[in-house]
Amino acid sequence: MTTTKSLTRLGRVSCVINPLSGSTPANAADLVREKLSGLPDEAKIHEAGEGDIRDIVKAALADKPDVLIVWGGDGTIACALSHAGPDGPAVLPLPGGTMNLLPHRAIGEIDDWKIILDSALNGGEIRDMACGEVIGGDRFFVAAMIGDMTRLTQSREALREGRILEAAQIVHDDSALSLDSNIEWGEPGKTPETATAVTVNINADTPGLLEVATINPGNLIDLAKTGIQMLNDGWRDAESVDVRNVPEVDVTVTNKRLISLTLDGELTEMEPPVRFRRIDVAARIFVPDMSS
Repeated sequence: MTTTKSLTRLGRVSCVINPLSGSTPANAADLVREKLSGLPDEAKIHEAGEGDIRDIVKAALADKPDVLIVWGGDGTIACALSHAGPDGPAVLPLPGGTMNLLPHRAIGEIDDWKIILDSALNGGEIRDMACGEVIGGDRFFVAAMIGDMTRLTQSREALREGRILEAAQIVHDDSALSLDSNIEWGEPGKTPETATAVTVNINADTPGLLEVATINPGNLIDLAKTGIQMLNDGWRDAESVDVRNVPEVDVTVTNKRLISLTLDGELTEMEPPVRFRRIDVAARIFVPDMSS
């Protein structure tokens, strides 16, 4: 991410609050309204319900704010970033989901919304944020994971909602833990390679390029060993993981009609083949000054 300009205050603020997200409290709208009560211009609050989150985001953007505060999970924040784009308001994400990949990537691994918002009220800076894009589909701002093992995301969601038996069934499903190298991937126009799982990452240190990591464990013991190494040493140094930097990548599956994807932790399915590309300036982030 690149700093584009300093900002001494938030300016006009609109908020998207999703209390249905994993760790966003039910009274989040009231908490934010009280915290922002001292702003010169009254903050406008848009609270999500059972409807389409995209409609809530569009309504908030129609307010023409300087900063759009988004409190919710990664899916809610990604939706706001995608709709705001590089020409819209800067987005200030507050962690309110299960994994909080996006706010951690954007402003650091701080999970206390009060600290983030208090710091933002004292000022901050605006930075560009890159993304990956499924051509013809959605955008992602941290990573896309491809393969049957992405179904383990469903297990996480089932556990979060208390559906223990369903979570256990997913984990023990043969396809979710299959080690078959049924994914073909590669740069467009080049001979594809095979893998068990593929992750497409947005690395700030490789502008213009996607960071593609593939995994080919020999058995479940190797998979567990790789997982432990990822936790202790980082996934780039784990065994069975190969990392390449490419401008675009095509991914398909050899034995199924649909390909399983998680985009910033959100599970979806698409018809293969799927092509990914990188957009270096996809949105703008408001990064609070944490120095005080």
